Amino acid sequence: MGIIAFYEGNNATQNIVQTVEDVPGQDFKPVKNDEIRSAKLYGVRPGAEIRVYDSPDGGTNDDFCIVNVKRASPEYVVDTFERTYEDEYVRVTFIRNNGLDGKISRIRIN
Repeated sequence: MGIIAFYEGNNATQNIVQTVEDVPGQDFKPVKNDEIRSAKLYGVRPGAEIRVYDSPDGGTNDDFCIVNVKRASPEYVVDTFERTYEDEYVRVTFIRNNGLDGKISRIRIN
């Protein structure tokens, strides 16, 4: 089972806001609203999809980001949710409105 740690600072710095397992079917508000700016993935399973939203109800009318895990890594940092990129481990898709880092209000994991 993989672990996802959500951080207060970019590049997985500052305090950990919340840590969850990569179990599919999760849909929750983070323990601290508008704090999360990055994440660290510990052995998260390939095929996992992590979605973070500015909207508290997970609406796509505001900023959101989708992290698709392609390959497990012992430790992988998603340094910001405000960038679209792809490498051997993840595909990150950011849909911009007015900024997402530090404004995350809903998380879904599948």
